[in-house]
Amino acid sequence: MPRVKTEAKERAILDAAASVFARRPFHAVLIDEIASDAGIGKGTIYRYFQTKDDLYFATTLHVLDSLSQALSQALPQEPSAIRRLERIAAENLRFYWDRQFLFPFLHSDDGPARRDQVMKRREAILRFSQEAILAGIEQRELRGIDARIGAELFLGMVRSANLFRRPEDSLEDLVRQIMSVFLDGVARRDA
Repeated sequence: MPRVKTEAKERAILDAAASVFARRPFHAVLIDEIASDAGIGKGTIYRYFQTKDDLYFATTLHVLDSLSQALSQALPQEPSAIRRLERIAAENLRFYWDRQFLFPFLHSDDGPARRDQVMKRREAILRFSQEAILAGIEQRELRGIDARIGAELFLGMVRSANLFRRPEDSLEDLVRQIMSVFLDGVARRDA
């Protein structure tokens, strides 16, 4: 009798894969380790995902979906647009703090179908920043800018902070620095 795939088992595989792929580059990850972390046999993973590359791609989408879910729960509680942007920066940094090895896939060229799926998830995350900027403009917390470009620049700063942070950097300090540069720029006020 064929075994039935379940959403719970797929989620367990993706959670374990996210943990393992976060610790090491793609080529250093063994499917055996993911199976062990998920508490299943290696063959079960291959029933859900034909190749390691397919699993890595699904894991990336899973992580993006999880980040989007975390943002959708956290942001409505923030009263101001600036506080929402701080929260977006903090959640993004927190989410990728120990998952830096998942970043390269977000920029790979693995065919138009996969790129479209990644871009769809990325757009959902970008929308949170864009909506916060638009709200800030409407509430006069922020000056009028192109909200899409502002959101791209903001998330680019967050991504760069995560990729190039030093071991001694803290999440709180990085959020503070991102917000300072994004809101105030780098020009001296007395110049």
